[in-house]
Amino acid sequence: MPKKHLTSQFIKNLKPRDKRVEYYDQHLIDPETNTLKRKGVKGLLLRLTKAGNKYFYYSYWFDEKSKRFKIGSYPNIGLSDARDKARDLAAKVNSGIDPQAEKNKRKYQPEKQSFKELAKDFEERHLPTLRDSTRSEYKRIIENELLPELADLVVTDITSHRLRKILDDKAIKDGSPTMANRIRAVLSSMFDFAKKVIGLKIQDNPVKGTSTYKAGENKRDRVYDEEEIKNLWNHFNQFDQPIKSVFKMLLITGQRKTETSRMRWNDISEVRTEDFQGIVWTIPAKDAKNKKSHEVPLSEMAMEVIQMMKPISGDSDYVFESPRKENKPIEWLKSSVKRIKDNSKVPDFRLHDLRRTAATYMAENGINPMIIGKVLNHKGLARENTITARYNRASYLKQKQQALDRWSSKLKNILSDSGLKANITRIG
Repeated sequence: MPKKHLTSQFIKNLKPRDKRVEYYDQHLIDPETNTLKRKGVKGLLLRLTKAGNKYFYYSYWFDEKSKRFKIGSYPNIGLSDARDKARDLAAKVNSGIDPQAEKNKRKYQPEKQSFKELAKDFEERHLPTLRDSTRSEYKRIIENELLPELADLVVTDITSHRLRKILDDKAIKDGSPTMANRIRAVLSSMFDFAKKVIGLKIQDNPVKGTSTYKAGENKRDRVYDEEEIKNLWNHFNQFDQPIKSVFKMLLITGQRKTETSRMRWNDISEVRTEDFQGIVWTIPAKDAKNKKSHEVPLSEMAMEVIQMMKPISGDSDYVFESPRKENKPIEWLKSSVKRIKDNSKVPDFRLHDLRRTAATYMAENGINPMIIGKVLNHKGLARENTITARYNRASYLKQKQQALDRWSSKLKNILSDSGLKANITRIG
């Protein structure tokens, strides 16, 4: 069997052959220095079928028998996730557990299925029946909102009370009643799937014991004044990397939390056109909320933050690599947000307010609301329609660059105590 340090690009470019081929993952060694450049995962393999299908497997020995555990198909599961799964499986084998036997046993005990297992079945069997936009939103909600709270719980043990707490936290604490209703809809669909398709012994859908929320009743237009910005920046500096740099980047660029935390080194490049020259961060369509690729010119202040991350995460795919999971983006900032609420002079601090604050100060500095919308990738503010969508990207790159440079200059003045107090026009 051929051995290869697997990369996403290698897997993506693989073409079918006249026979099935399997590639075993291995470490990448620098031939000149004989030092390790990138780690592989022992036992992880990629199978390329004659039809061109690609599957990840974990190969292992148990009771003196060679076994294979199917992790999933590419690209439904990416290389990083496959490596994480292979590491988890290796830990089980080392603990005397046969993963394949455990999996076979679960097939005959569906009532013991965990929420994480339900989510996997739901994504593989139900999501393909939905429209692309709906499928993407369901997957995002499952991965970002539900799995962190429910992953290890047995599905039949999940109560209405447990779900109500998740929904209340989103609607009331986070001030997002509309998103809470969307999460509720996904949960309801998942529990119906568990009962009707998988056959779990669920007496009633626990989501029925929760209520919907009136969208907009908690609408928020909070913008931080200059003293609050200085206070927050000071608290950002008290965190370890990459948390403090994520907070700073959110304020400097005005982008969304999830899109920012998933910034990749490969997404940053120099762009030159007739009327634009600069460093641009391209948010891929799959990471963008509206599923459209979005270009963010990076100001000098933003580049200073990124350069600070280079010696820390330069060997990772992600600029803001998780301190807990190798080659994965940082995900959870809730505890850090709580620390700021508890210890700063901004007890009502929320991450989304950084985005609104950046937009508001851009408006105060004379930036056209449509350009602010382009900077934020906010369809409403940007007045996006068929005509504007076809404009040359370079013209907007230049205007977005000017907007972010002005905001960066203003922010530097605020932090150095040399700026004047602003009469702020709120952008919601």
